[in-house]
Amino acid sequence: MTRTLRRWAIPAVVLTAALTLSSCGSALGGSETTSGGDSSDRTLTLALSRQLTGLNPHNGGSPDSDGSVKGTVYEALTYLDPDGSVHPRLAESWENTGPLQWKFDIRDGVEFSDGTPLTAEDVVWNFQELLDPETKSQLGAQFKIYVASVSTDEPGVVTFDLKSPAIDLPSRLWNIYLTTPQFWQTGNLNTEALGTGPYTLTSIDLENGAKLTANPNYWGEQPSFENAEYKVLAAESARVSAVQAGEVDIALNLDPLSIGQFESNPDYDTTLSDSSWVQVISINENKGGPLADVRVRQALNYAVDKQSIIDGLLGGAVEPSQGQVIAPPFYETNPAVREYPYDPDKARQLLAEAGYASGVVLELDVPAGTYAAGAAIGQAVAQQAADVGITINITETPFPAWLSRQNQESAAAADLVYIGWGGQYKDSWAVFDPFTSKSRYKQSNITDPEFDDVVNRLQAATDEQSARQLADQAAQLYHDRAHTVFLWPGTFTSVIASDIEWPSRTTRYLYAQQVTKK
Repeated sequence: MTRTLRRWAIPAVVLTAALTLSSCGSALGGSETTSGGDSSDRTLTLALSRQLTGLNPHNGGSPDSDGSVKGTVYEALTYLDPDGSVHPRLAESWENTGPLQWKFDIRDGVEFSDGTPLTAEDVVWNFQELLDPETKSQLGAQFKIYVASVSTDEPGVVTFDLKSPAIDLPSRLWNIYLTTPQFWQTGNLNTEALGTGPYTLTSIDLENGAKLTANPNYWGEQPSFENAEYKVLAAESARVSAVQAGEVDIALNLDPLSIGQFESNPDYDTTLSDSSWVQVISINENKGGPLADVRVRQALNYAVDKQSIIDGLLGGAVEPSQGQVIAPPFYETNPAVREYPYDPDKARQLLAEAGYASGVVLELDVPAGTYAAGAAIGQAVAQQAADVGITINITETPFPAWLSRQNQESAAAADLVYIGWGGQYKDSWAVFDPFTSKSRYKQSNITDPEFDDVVNRLQAATDEQSARQLADQAAQLYHDRAHTVFLWPGTFTSVIASDIEWPSRTTRYLYAQQVTKK
């Protein structure tokens, strides 16, 4: 699908920065292109917007880096299709055998890429590793909250005994990837891989990308491309240049102002739309100081003119957030909760009431190249905040360093972080978890026992009606206490070679095996 962009007024310095960033690179249609021509031995080339941090299968992973590569070489019990619906993968079927128990039938005839057969015992070992008290991974931290044990007492069947109900357990398991105990003990988990997926890892350079080869012993359908390569192009200008030169087949996370130049190029198709995640400015309340006061946090929300930024820098592709950390189409928002309107006078009033009439100085951390127009959006927010007396100093950091900093204790993290977040499956009430006080993710540097309690009860709900009511309550609490600056749903941008097809998933996971030739 192709969409014509609208351009609107925004402070000149911001718009100039965005256009400068997106206009670098060679002319359209370089002399050697990836798209078109004989594709019999063609290597599928996919652009990533973040550096890789490692391929540990139990560590989750960003869709813009590790997560996309892991999902080609590893598999989980279940998988999610592009619209967020759950389907069988290494588990052929499952059954909810009681309020606190699920049973999964493991698929026969599956082998790891080294020829080792997949067994129910292998599956159990992987989940027991996540339950180990010594495991520090984010996936393990979440898994321990609701799972008591994982076992097998009948051939080919794995039993999950839970601490609390999880009516969406199959969906929650979609990215817990499986490997062998031997590889876990002897392999390099960050730079090697041993899974059951459609590709095997040929080589990896965490700063520059990874090369893959189709797994000849894969139990499922063979991918369309024998060879695939992920190229790390962390700068938005680098992705634009690579598309201009025909060096990549798919590039995501381009600045919406960059997309227009490819709309008339017959070698590529473009997309500009909203997505299933939300963009926010995470607020570090635990650091103390002005941000510990709800009035200052509310002032930040009133100070940002979301619509002008959307129109000027995001091509009008989205609407301002409803003041919630969930958004359609995956989630039904609370209709009683509305957006914080742009009201600089209200922002100044709140700052004065909080004792900061003379101003506040804050630091905003933006991950370089990760989000469409991220740097320009940071500048726009800073300019608007300055109008009400809030000085925002921007730090733009390469993704690995940015991630490392956000994983520090609250005192060492930035005051504000520009970040996108969302669940991957429909009605994923676990989407609230990263915003709770207990979260190991750094979208949340807050302490709010009441919100935590509501989310805990939401995730343990046994029916859709009670889950809906608790989700509405969680949304209202988070809005009223202004634990974040609510911005807008994330923009989904893509440039795709016209001779291939990819089932665009707005969660941005870019799996090589899902790309087919036309």
